Order: sequence, then C-alpha cells, then structure tokens
Amino acid sequence: MTAAPKLRILRVLRVLVAREISLVLHYRWWLAMMQLSNIIAPAISLLVWRGAIAQGATPPVSESFLTTYLVLVSLVSMLTSSWTSGFLAAGIRLGELNSWLVRPCSTHVNGLANNVAEKLMKLTLLAPLAVALGLLFRDKVALPPPGLRWIAFLVALFMAAGMTFALDVVIGSLAFWFEDVSAIDRLRQLLARTLSGALIPLALFPAAFSGFLTAQPFRFMVSFPLEVLLGRPSDESYLLAVGWFTTFLGAAVVIWRIGLRNYQGAGA
Repeated sequence: MTAAPKLRILRVLRVLVAREISLVLHYRWWLAMMQLSNIIAPAISLLVWRGAIAQGATPPVSESFLTTYLVLVSLVSMLTSSWTSGFLAAGIRLGELNSWLVRPCSTHVNGLANNVAEKLMKLTLLAPLAVALGLLFRDKVALPPPGLRWIAFLVALFMAAGMTFALDVVIGSLAFWFEDVSAIDRLRQLLARTLSGALIPLALFPAAFSGFLTAQPFRFMVSFPLEVLLGRPSDESYLLAVGWFTTFLGAAVVIWRIGLRNYQGAGA
C-alpha cells in the first residue's frame, strides 16, 4: 500500500471517530454508570486482600504489586477491550457488509473508529475514578518513574488491544459460515475474563497452573501490560507476546479473506 491510500484511510478514520464520538455523547450517562461498575470490582478486591493481609495472609506477590495492579486493571481492561464481533457478524448475516465492499475503505476501519471513539469517552470517565482509587490506597501504590518501562508498557498495551480486536474479527468472521456466533463469543468472553487477569491477578492462581497461565494467549490481553509496567515478565514472555500478536492478526486476515471469497449477502 502506497502513502496516498494510507493517508486516505487515516483521514476516513479521523472523520469516523469524530462521528462516533458525537453518537456516543448521547449515551454518556450509560457510559458513566458502566465505568463506575468497572471500578467497583477491583475496589472490593483491594479491600478484601488488604483485610486478608492484615490478618496474616501472605499472597505470592508483594502488597504494593497487588495494590497497584488492582488500581490499574480496570483502565487496562477497558483500553484493551473490543466489542466489534457482534456488529461484524450481524453485518455479514444481514447483508449490511455489501455497502462497505463497494467503498474505498474496509468495514474494519468503521469498527476501529467505533472502538477508538468509545474508548476515548470511557477514558475521560474511568481515569478520574482510577486516580481516586489510587489516592485512597496511595500508601501501597508503587508506579515506576518515567522511562523505558512506560514505553514498554504502551507497546504491550497496543499489542493487547490489537490482539483483542483481531480475535473479535476472527469470531465475527465466523458468521460467513455459521448463522449464530453469539455462543462462541460468550465463551470467549468468559475465558478472557477468567484467564486474562481482569478479575483475578494471574499471580494469585495456584502454582500448579503457572505454566499454562504464562503461555496462554488471554494473559497478553490484560495481565501482561501490567506485568511489564510493574517489572515482572521474563524475556520469554516478550517473545510469546509478539508471537500471539502475530498469530491473531494473521488469523484475522486469513479467515476474513477466505470468508469474503464465498460471501453472498442479502441483496448481493
């Protein structure tokens, strides 16, 4: 792809993001309630763990790591989330994809614009809540100083968001062959919530599961960026992150292209 098409896609993306933001503003109170609910779970976990530690419990990680992780996990979970699979599947099933196939940019640009716009709005609502939670437990919050670790964290965060979006495209693309992919999507969400570290830090699972939890892909969608920021991952983990990132993006491209070859949407 030459520079001109790339610039055109970026211009289209900017316009679509602006449009999506104007639409999302109509649901700002719903978004506010959603972000409030997102911060409640880690706040309760913090209270439970601090109480347990005060009673003599000894978790396998330091109290500062656990506190900082739980303060930040709602932000990382939101920034790496994706919800495009249902919309993509519906577009394929109902023939709405047809209109995008005759346009100069992909339907995925529209999905990405919705993702970016909604996250920008959520960030303005969730960030103050996370800051307030951090101030409440500031005695045990330990963030690294500005430097390379923050850059590595942002790279890991970008890869996590890309992996999640690519997996959404894979699941949505299954609608080329299956009438309903909602059950697959719900299973993915359940696995992701459990195995990504969004609900429970993976370091708190029994040691017998550590090998599996370290290698499985969902870890790199939430837990790994936080591990990078807080200084826990090994060199092998970085290689695994790049490997899973490449695998998910490659799978999304291949499955999408195979599906398009046999696509016959309503009205096509």
